[in-house]
Amino acid sequence: MIKYFFKLTIVFLLAGLYFYFADIKSVSVNMSGSKQVISVYTILWIAFAIVLLAELVFLMFKGLVQALKNDVLISNHTFESEKDIMVGAKAAKETKMILSHSQFDEAAILIVKAMGSISSDSLNEARRHLVNLRKIIGNDAILDILMLKIYKAEKNFDKMEQISQKLMQNENIQLVGMKAALEAQIGKKEFTEALKTVNQAFEVRQDLYWVISSAFLLRAQNNDWMGAMEVLDAGIDKNITPASKASRLRAVALYQLAKQAQKDGDKTKFFKFITQALQENNRLIPAALDLADYYMKNDKQVRKAEAVLYAIWSENPSYDVARAYLALFPKDTKFEKIQRMEKLALANTKRPSLNNLILAELYVDAKKYAKARTECNLFLLKNPATEKVALLLDKLEERPKKGKAGGIVDSIKSRISAFNKEGTTYPKDFQWVCANCGHVSDKWEPICPECGEIGRNYWHLYVDKHSSLTEEI
Repeated sequence: MIKYFFKLTIVFLLAGLYFYFADIKSVSVNMSGSKQVISVYTILWIAFAIVLLAELVFLMFKGLVQALKNDVLISNHTFESEKDIMVGAKAAKETKMILSHSQFDEAAILIVKAMGSISSDSLNEARRHLVNLRKIIGNDAILDILMLKIYKAEKNFDKMEQISQKLMQNENIQLVGMKAALEAQIGKKEFTEALKTVNQAFEVRQDLYWVISSAFLLRAQNNDWMGAMEVLDAGIDKNITPASKASRLRAVALYQLAKQAQKDGDKTKFFKFITQALQENNRLIPAALDLADYYMKNDKQVRKAEAVLYAIWSENPSYDVARAYLALFPKDTKFEKIQRMEKLALANTKRPSLNNLILAELYVDAKKYAKARTECNLFLLKNPATEKVALLLDKLEERPKKGKAGGIVDSIKSRISAFNKEGTTYPKDFQWVCANCGHVSDKWEPICPECGEIGRNYWHLYVDKHSSLTEEI
């Protein structure tokens, strides 16, 4: 390539010198009925670029063909020149196939066409290409791999599993067979068999993303969180799992291990795992709530429990965290609880509507109805009336109104009436939502039952059908 570039440069330099000494600086060209004067050197530069680009395209095509020759059809084929075909055919063994360059080119084109047909869902056309390909290369493994793609598109998992077993017997493409078997078993919901297959793949290779992600998920679904941690650590060591995702997954696995230890009555392991989980993810609400509860049940360590809940409230405020924080001080009067919550609200700038909701409840409980109405009105500026807010407003309607407060209440009442006229039930105040598929649940779940994502369940204040009405961090 370098020699060619050097020769090409010399040729164009000589051409440039010729025009220079011949005093030819420009030429006239008829374009759209008018004469255009173009510099000779501009023409030379354009011609130089076109020739060079053509050479680069040719080299890229040549490299692609060579790659296909070496990597795609190398399994049981020998490539000879046209002159050596007859000689090579006589000397070749029965298990060996001799392809001429023209046959190889035709096979490569058929492979590309078959893959294109599969991608465009033209599966019958893809089969026709494979029939023609079989005439050239025989029963090569590439045909089985392409048939796997066809069966996958058709969701014919039984056929996929049959071919995968055949491929797994070939050491060179063993992992291709394992991956196909795994996809087929998951498609048939045979998760026990899928776990065996992915564990086998994990023993063979630990530097492939699909092996790490599938092994972690299937072990987690099988409640083998220690095994899932082993897989995750391998993915981290091989730089396969991104750091942010690794922290999220480790936090979930450690929290689940903490819950298992708690169930077994092992306080030491519980404390170890749950503190590590919060170190990995300081926004994991259920872990913080359980750790605070642990401190309170063990020698009533109020200050430590308070520190844990305040830290999670600052990072990821939620209704349960605020209520757990207030419950740490059972001797507080109703007015002291309000003061404590007002101070706590200063640390929550991420979900101000949550402050309004909790303060409204506390004000109603303390019979501070005017302030409760104000907090409800502030909540309704950003949200529709939810179950808790509607309940509060029902209580406020039974109380006397003073001064201008009646106008605010009338406005709130009209909003609720409009809601009821449409026959719409009040939405829940808060729920857990999967960030991947939108699955909604009333409690935190480590694994989404809809899409299988791990650790993507986030707390939302007010959940509705419209995502624009959902307030989140």
